[in-house]
Parts: sequence; structure tokens; C-alpha cells
Amino acid sequence: MARIEPLQRVSPWDAWPHEARYFTPWLASHIGRLADVLNLKLERVRTEVTLPRAGRVDICAQQAETDAIVVIENQLGRSDDSHCLRLLGYAANADASILVWVAGSFSSYHRSILEWLNEADTIDVYAVAVRAYRAGEALAADFRTVVEPRSRPPTPRARTTSTLYADFYRPLVARLGRHGLLPVGRGGWRGRWRSFQTGHTGAVFGTGSTEVAAGKGMVFLQFIGTGRQDRFRALRERREAIEAEVGRTVSWQDKTWFGVMLEGSEAFDVTAPEEQLETAREWMADSLLRLRRALQPHLDEVMRAGDAELSSGGSSSNPA
Repeated sequence: MARIEPLQRVSPWDAWPHEARYFTPWLASHIGRLADVLNLKLERVRTEVTLPRAGRVDICAQQAETDAIVVIENQLGRSDDSHCLRLLGYAANADASILVWVAGSFSSYHRSILEWLNEADTIDVYAVAVRAYRAGEALAADFRTVVEPRSRPPTPRARTTSTLYADFYRPLVARLGRHGLLPVGRGGWRGRWRSFQTGHTGAVFGTGSTEVAAGKGMVFLQFIGTGRQDRFRALRERREAIEAEVGRTVSWQDKTWFGVMLEGSEAFDVTAPEEQLETAREWMADSLLRLRRALQPHLDEVMRAGDAELSSGGSSSNPA
């Protein structure tokens, strides 16, 4: 019978003597273990990445279902103000949808800051404690979520553009859900955008505004990830049939992103009275449901064909 060793808790420094030299590369190469704890699918993992306006980040990845940028800040010791300040900088300046702070432990003060960030509904923030163990001569490690985004009724908070969009979208998401159009869960877009499931990895439906505070409403289908250009082109070959089913000309986007978009004729302002906001919601809901009815059968065929080509070794190549 194999010998069973007792599991002893040790300092993370015993497992990784140097944070940048050992822990960051190990975490990047074992990102699946962290992703499992977060219930996210992470891909395209890079270390020591410089992001415009945000500076250098320890690890940058993407959420597989939406292409959302995920920034991971890691340290081995107890949470401190310097790492917290960097995280706040990423929240303010990085074009990221998810922030993850990995540390040996977290103070109640730093946890309260991350919980406050989650309340704003602009970005999903996680705090994850890394723990190390020894079993005989072997070392082991695991992760435990300390702070994560929570679905709960809103609490009283300052009225900012971010919270106004959260209030605007809440009834719209519920309305679309009654028609079977479900939002992308963890890793979904926030702020002035919302993302919805297509039933396929590599494509999402979305809603948004052309400007941060007051712009025209827009609904769209966006291709993401590997093969997005090929799948977009395959769908565009069906353009005539799709536009006939939609009942109007749609915009085919192939510059900064790949997808199909409908844009509203009038601008709306998230600070406007509820009556005007409800008019904008009705347009978004009706337009996105119309777009889905026209696109979904074609999308299903295009995605299945693309998946078959990728699996056989074929080649392939954020909303603006």
C-alpha cells in the first residue's frame, strides 16, 4: 500500500521563492486551475504585458466566450496597498472586463475596496487566496475565492454613468431572458455593453450605445476568437437572405471587429426620464430579437461548418 503523507500548510514562499521569477510563470502555465475556481474559460495567456494607459500587468488573458480582457495581478504575501493601487489603476485605465487579484491572504480593508468595485457594475473583480502545502517531499497548492461579483438587488449608491447603465439594462436583460435570450454570465460585458449567448463559443449577441453617456442604441452579433474572419465571411455570403429576413439593411463590420449590427435612428441619454429610457429598451429588445430570428439558423450552419474545418486542421484567421 502506498504511503499516505499528512498535508501540512506552508508559506507560499516555500513553493515559489521569487514572485516574478517563479510564481508568475507557474500561475500562467497553470491558469486552468485558477480558471476552474473562477468558473471562467481563459485563453491567450501572456505574462508581463504592457497595456495602453494601464502600464505593465503580471498576466493578461482573455475570456474564451466573449474575448473580454482579463487582467491578473499576483503576489505571494498578504494584500498590500501598492498592489491594490495597481489594481485600481487597471480598473480605471485598462480596457478590461475582469480583474483578478491573487495573494497569499487579504485584509478586510482591501476586500472592502474590491467589493465596492463590484458594486459599480462596470467590471468584475475577484480576490483569490493562493495556499501552499507540503506532503512528504511533494508540494501542492490550491486557490480559494475571497471576493467575487455577486448577483443581488442594488444597494443605494452614487448615480454615475456606470450605475445608470446598470439600472437601464436590468429590465432589458430580464425582458430578453423571457424570450430565451440569456446574458453571458461571468466575463460578460459591462458598462454601456451587454453580451448574450448564441449557443456557440466564438460568437455573441450584444447591445450597446455608440457613445459613453448619450448615443444611438445598437444591437449586434460579434464573432470572436479563432476563425472569426472566416466565419464572418461565410455569414456575409448569406447577406441577401439575412437582410430580407431582418427587413432592413444591416451594417457588416469587418474593420476593428467582425459582426453584423443594427443601429437606432435616435440617440438616448442614460440620464433621461424613465419614459425615454423605456423607449430605448423597447427598440433594443425588438431589434435584437429580430436580428436573432434572422441570423440564428444561418449562424448555426456557419459555426458548425467552421468547427468542422478547425477540427480537421483547416486554416482560419470588441465592439468598437
